[in-house]
Amino acid sequence: MSNYQIELEITGPLKTNCYLLYDKESKEAALFDVAGEIGKHLKTIKNENLTVKYLFCTHLHFDHVLGVKEVRELFPDAQLACNEKELDVLENMGKFARIFQFDPSSLGKFDVYIEDNQSFELGELKIRTILSPGHTPGSICFYFEDRLISGDVLFHRGVGRTDFYGGSFSELEKSVRNLFTLPEETVVYPGHGEMTDIGSEKRENPFISSRIL
Repeated sequence: MSNYQIELEITGPLKTNCYLLYDKESKEAALFDVAGEIGKHLKTIKNENLTVKYLFCTHLHFDHVLGVKEVRELFPDAQLACNEKELDVLENMGKFARIFQFDPSSLGKFDVYIEDNQSFELGELKIRTILSPGHTPGSICFYFEDRLISGDVLFHRGVGRTDFYGGSFSELEKSVRNLFTLPEETVVYPGHGEMTDIGSEKRENPFISSRIL
């Protein structure tokens, strides 16, 4: 098992969970969903002498990318990555993005377009991507060693909203059912709120568990 660390920092106006994941030996790191100021993570990056290799976006709703521009300036060699379908979501953010004065063009060009079942590495730690549409068309989850960063696809006793641009409950249901095939002990790190696990969500999630699995 890899010698890794994952840390949470709640960021941005909508209390988005931003995760810092790093391999302790290689010191390679990734940030997931930089939604605002990340003072805690920046302190860890400095103290641990980490190299930020990736800036992963589970999806491109504004409340998950508000801090990307500033962090990208701090770590210009880090690769910004999302699923290509999310570019359409970025262009159709609407009034909520304007309320928070977010300019989609501020993110710049993406370096990597993530596909389903793609592998990324942080030192010895291997990360597998799981395309999970529904909340948005290109929502991506990240799975590593019985850990899942789920973005806004799966929450503690909840699932992502589907009433925004590109949302589809039928697609979301399929995506969550797919996540439910992961080992039950898999710990879930969602985009908002508290951690959970696959086993308890299969049994107790009111949006999915009442349906035949």
